[in-house]
Amino acid sequence: MMPGTSAMQGSTDIMLQKTDKPVPNSARVNLPHSVREFVERRPMATLYQAPGRINLIGEHTDYNEGYVLPGAAHLHLTFAVEPSFAQDLRVRAGRYDEHVMVELEDPGIRMDHWSRYVAAVVHTANAHGLPLQGLEMVFDGDLPAGAGMSSSSALTCGLIYIMNHQFGWGQSTEQLIRLAQESEHRTGVRGGIMDQFAIFSSRPNEAILLDCRTMTTQPVPIPAEGPSWFVLDSGVHHNLVDSPYNQRREACERIVDLVRQNKPGITALRDVTEHDLMDIASLAARDDLAKARYVIEENARVLAMVAALTDRDWPEVGRLLSQSHHGLRHDYQVSCEELDFLVDSLAGMAGVYGARLMGAGFGGNVLCLAEQDCLDVIKRQLERAYQAQFGLTLKMYRITLDDGIHIIDNQ
Repeated sequence: MMPGTSAMQGSTDIMLQKTDKPVPNSARVNLPHSVREFVERRPMATLYQAPGRINLIGEHTDYNEGYVLPGAAHLHLTFAVEPSFAQDLRVRAGRYDEHVMVELEDPGIRMDHWSRYVAAVVHTANAHGLPLQGLEMVFDGDLPAGAGMSSSSALTCGLIYIMNHQFGWGQSTEQLIRLAQESEHRTGVRGGIMDQFAIFSSRPNEAILLDCRTMTTQPVPIPAEGPSWFVLDSGVHHNLVDSPYNQRREACERIVDLVRQNKPGITALRDVTEHDLMDIASLAARDDLAKARYVIEENARVLAMVAALTDRDWPEVGRLLSQSHHGLRHDYQVSCEELDFLVDSLAGMAGVYGARLMGAGFGGNVLCLAEQDCLDVIKRQLERAYQAQFGLTLKMYRITLDDGIHIIDNQ
């Protein structure tokens, strides 16, 4: 049982009642160039922002009905949208300088192209009988693609939110989250609910302790003072459809199937204990057992992280981050040489509490907690060492926790 469940039940209802009231935009000059151009030509366009997701801890636990601790990053995709009389969606990706037209009745899906997320959303809307009309839009932003901050989920959630607002679907936030998850499944990635929940429901300066089975939540304040969270983009960008991501989920399901022979009521690794793993050790593959053990331990680490953050016990927070990476690296086997190099290098630096890979793995980024006054030294040292070791340029972002998806006031 998650601590504070009764209190969390109420907070879930509050967090899922996001409003469509525009968020004032006092810095419109900071709009991405392609978005600003669109608005200059179409001054009645509506502006939306969908944030990236960071996850403090709880990796690969969401599709196992476990616990996660995500929040919305201050890095976003920004959309400018205007209705159209055409029977298609006309979408320009400013970051790629590409334009696609996706038909509303027969969208098709190009699995090797970013437009698959647009087409998948249209398929999902049609499957649920939700009305669609033509739209002209452009999106761009400072959220890096393929770097472990869920840029694909930001795009998918952004499109779902936009259509709900533009076409009057009247869906609740929880329904929109489920529609976004279903859309991503159509692209070939059987992910959990964490990314969509964080993108839709986050609040500034808070992480969300989310029970992915019950959808109950507890806000966890992340103080602006104290150590800083930052992300290191390895430059090794992943495509989850082509990665062994789905294989990890299948390994977890195999363990559940074996345990279910003795415990018929279980539905996910959330229900499995270390003792259960011992009981099936002679029947299961060693690699599958290791992956299941990681998930069980990671669920416990999420709850321990909430306690450490509440107490502002930064050394304990760092220890949990490091433990999480060890499990992801050796048991769940989703790390890579570049990410391990960054985590190992950070472990020996002054002011660093801990670090781990963040996201699905197979590339992407590293999340680190360190004293703010050490960040410049850390950045200089790691950039040189990483370039020398791999010939790759390392990007570093100091992350603050921001609001979930919203409309920007275009006045």
